[in-house]
Amino acid sequence: MLRRRFFLTTAAGFFLGGLAMAQTTVHGIVTDQQGNLPNALIYIENKAEKITSNTDGSFVLSNIPDGNYRLVIEYTGYESIYLPFIVADKKAVDLGLISLGEKKGKENAIQEVVVTSAYKASQARAITMKKNSNTITEVLSADAIGKLPDRNAADAVQRMQGVSIERDMGEGRFVAVRGTPVQWTSSTLNGSRMPSASGDNANRGVQMDIFPSELIQSVRLSKALTPDLDGDAIGGNVDFITKTSPNKETLAISTATGYVNMSKSPTFNSSIVYGNKITEKLKFISSAVIWQRSSAIDQMRNIFNYGLADQTASYSINQLQLRDYLADRRTLGFNYAMDYDINSKNKLYFKGLYSQYKDGQSVRETYFNFDSKNVTLQARHADYLTDLYSMQVGGNHQVGQRLEIDWSLSKARSSFKFNSPENLDDHDRGYPIINFVQPMTYGNLASDGRKYFAMDAPGGTGDPADFTLPHNQSPVSANQLKLNQVILSQNRNSETDLRGQVDLKYTVSEHFKLQFGTKFNNKEKVVDAAVLVWMPKSALGIPGSPLSYMSQFEQTPFPFKGGFMNPIGNPYQSVMINQITNGQIDQFYNADTQNILGLQQVSGKNSNSNMTSSYRGTENVWATYVMGTWRVNENFQLVGGVRNEYNDISFYGKKVVSDKSGTVAEDIKDGKKYNLFLPMINMKWKLTKDRILRAAYTRSFARPDFNDLNPGTIVNDLSNTVVQGNTQLNPTFSNNFDLMFENYFGKLDLVTAGAFYKDITDLIYKDQSIVNINELPYTFTTPKNLEGAKLYGFEIGISKRFERLPGFLKHLGFEGNYTYINSEMKMPVYENGKQTGTMKTTIPNQAKHIFNTILFFETSKLMLRLAGNYKGDYVSEIRTAAGPDHYQHFDKNFTVDASTSYSINKNIRLFAELNNIFNEPNRYYMGEKSRVENLSYSGIRGQLGVNFNF
Repeated sequence: MLRRRFFLTTAAGFFLGGLAMAQTTVHGIVTDQQGNLPNALIYIENKAEKITSNTDGSFVLSNIPDGNYRLVIEYTGYESIYLPFIVADKKAVDLGLISLGEKKGKENAIQEVVVTSAYKASQARAITMKKNSNTITEVLSADAIGKLPDRNAADAVQRMQGVSIERDMGEGRFVAVRGTPVQWTSSTLNGSRMPSASGDNANRGVQMDIFPSELIQSVRLSKALTPDLDGDAIGGNVDFITKTSPNKETLAISTATGYVNMSKSPTFNSSIVYGNKITEKLKFISSAVIWQRSSAIDQMRNIFNYGLADQTASYSINQLQLRDYLADRRTLGFNYAMDYDINSKNKLYFKGLYSQYKDGQSVRETYFNFDSKNVTLQARHADYLTDLYSMQVGGNHQVGQRLEIDWSLSKARSSFKFNSPENLDDHDRGYPIINFVQPMTYGNLASDGRKYFAMDAPGGTGDPADFTLPHNQSPVSANQLKLNQVILSQNRNSETDLRGQVDLKYTVSEHFKLQFGTKFNNKEKVVDAAVLVWMPKSALGIPGSPLSYMSQFEQTPFPFKGGFMNPIGNPYQSVMINQITNGQIDQFYNADTQNILGLQQVSGKNSNSNMTSSYRGTENVWATYVMGTWRVNENFQLVGGVRNEYNDISFYGKKVVSDKSGTVAEDIKDGKKYNLFLPMINMKWKLTKDRILRAAYTRSFARPDFNDLNPGTIVNDLSNTVVQGNTQLNPTFSNNFDLMFENYFGKLDLVTAGAFYKDITDLIYKDQSIVNINELPYTFTTPKNLEGAKLYGFEIGISKRFERLPGFLKHLGFEGNYTYINSEMKMPVYENGKQTGTMKTTIPNQAKHIFNTILFFETSKLMLRLAGNYKGDYVSEIRTAAGPDHYQHFDKNFTVDASTSYSINKNIRLFAELNNIFNEPNRYYMGEKSRVENLSYSGIRGQLGVNFNF
């Protein structure tokens, strides 16, 4: 009884001790002409406590006794202001809108205007948020995004220091930070991790091209985590913050049209944003965007025989692929947010977002099969349909003078499906693929009868290093191309997250704040995939079956929209022939057509690989954390604590055993429970007012990819192989060490330099070993954990305006950043299915060199910008059995974009944009640069438009 009474008394004193003092708060909202100002530094003169404004510019100072005070607001690019106020009779003080940049006329208006142009305002936001952050952070604001031709979220964040992206048809798709794999970077929406669903349902990387940049208010990249952030982020946390409700009526309309030279087609882009105050307590914002365009790729690809035991023959080319992609793409996005101020101490909010990405692809491919001595024409098309929605409700509550409570409930879902052909029922649709084959003989072969580059060929007979030519000895002809296969690749997958979160922030004193909270996340992953195959009965040896040739079917001119591989001189024109139409492709899935053509299904839903491709998984995570912010003195601060995440996963799949007597399938379930303890500490040391040294130690992790957790198993007694997932995989862990120096000077100038080191354990790789089953050796393939790896590097950045130069030169500016990254890991080496040792290599998809440059010229009306994004070469695929000289590498890539705008007046702005103005290709090679493996061009795109802001 005494113990209970002591506990209650202590708790009451801890939480309510501040109520014995004057129960007074001071609150307001910091804005400028562009909108709300987040992360403004706010404090009372001669007081130790300093806070920063929230995302919507609002702030609350608590526990202020009666008296006369001066409020200080600091924002980079603006003069510091001092606002007097009086607290009397313990009454709360509402300072209203504190507006930076407006003319004198309001009581709280700032007199001196320093920031005079739109882009300067965006820089001020980004630099202030970075400077006032407690951790190592990069920030990108919405208006900065709008100054460059970046139409989706991945394209936007590629400008940030240490960030690289992977592109699809010239558009950004996946984001990677500091050279780590894409699934090691946590991509969050308003603080909650986004669910992932895509055509590649294997990993947790979020497909960013579904997310229009127009819905973003700001992007915050946390390179060093704090305990209140999800720990599943070895690379870092990229948080996309959607637009928040304004304090006055706002209307913005943008519309543009353009052209893509590769697809020779127009583009259309339009967006609208409207927000207002309904009452003094209730405000909202809504936005919508549509982006319609046609993208295209011309691609040449070599498939090497790197798996052959003969060392010379392992450099031979088995297949030359010529691929022509045309994609009609449409991105839709909708955002709605509402804020309700119950009173100065209690707020409620709602945030909703929906985005849809439709990628209607038409692909025609010619495969020159040198080893099998034939040529295959493949015609395929499908609508890739990806949906994402997120809904979140929450609140912020000030309890007394010391305690603040934040809570939220949210649901998010992402889904993907192949959605063709339309003549099938919705659930039966997939990706239609038609193959025709023609016998072929080839010339220019080496003395061993194989196809090579000349530098690898016995006797030197082969192709030059730039690209491969087929040297077919007879023409590719529709009259000779025989129908060989009809395929329907089906893929539907979805990921659904249900979350609840509570955070409590307690001000112990002016120098120490305590924060703790809990979060529950229920994730469900569902994958329904299959590859259905039909073949002509004649190809199966059934007598009297009809033969079908490509010349019998409806055709369309080819190549699409002009030539093929024009940047290298269109060397394949002689082997290009007309192709069947998309409408004709769809007819192959009509039952009557299949009967006429004598097609027989040889692979159905219940085939071995199809049964194990579909699975379902649930992942329940319960996280708790405690974090303290200790301001040791005016210049030194520590933020540290621990996070604990308890994980309970369950996956459901199929086990398939095949032998001479047939195939047997059974349901299997596997699961794992594990706990993650993650200590973290961040230091911020203000050497001077404008020089900051930051350091951090954090422990983070990356969960295994979904396909690796799928317990699906195939045991094949005919080939003596076992392929199995592994639900018992450990997450990949990393101990992260970071150091960063920041020097702020001038009005908006900045130099940064830093270093980082990651000590990584439990990397996941595909293991291959020999096991005995019924006294017979079987090759067993399954994902396993490696012992460890390390990743390290340094980064530098600069932002400089040359305002002291004479004449027009004072309008010039430069932004640049460079990141060097290196890594080391040991991969197992196999011989005849047995591990014989290890070898050192780099982490896949990790470029050593990344840099961004922006050169701009800006006046109050005119803006010109030239931006370059460089990603150095890296190993993209490790072929362990073949050895390092057969690894696939991505070649260096430097993409240049340009944009300009002119403000007619404060409400109307004209703009023009160009992407990839030098048509930089994506190029892969095997072993050494001259041995090209993949070469693709996506062309140049541009647009002209106008923005209206009211």
